[in-house]
Amino acid sequence: MGRLPAQSSVGATVSDPQHPERVYAASGAGLFRSDDGGQTWNAASQGMDAPNALAIALDPRQPQHLYAATTSGMLYETDDGASTWRASGGPSTGGR
Repeated sequence: MGRLPAQSSVGATVSDPQHPERVYAASGAGLFRSDDGGQTWNAASQGMDAPNALAIALDPRQPQHLYAATTSGMLYETDDGASTWRASGGPSTGGR
């Protein structure tokens, strides 16, 4: 556990509507998840080739399902609350 890296600029945040204390942050240093309302953060970019995240979106009906866009033009998807990611589209995958 820890803090967001000092040099990272957060471009987007989203919180889980079912668990408001769970927050995700997309930054130039990667993707991060907090389970205590932002008091502590954990890296959450496992499976991303280029974890510099620009944006993040959460499905409000299934908050474990998220999408993240990276600076390399890739789109990643997770079904487990950002524990692991898979490429969903972008330059090297050609989309789904």
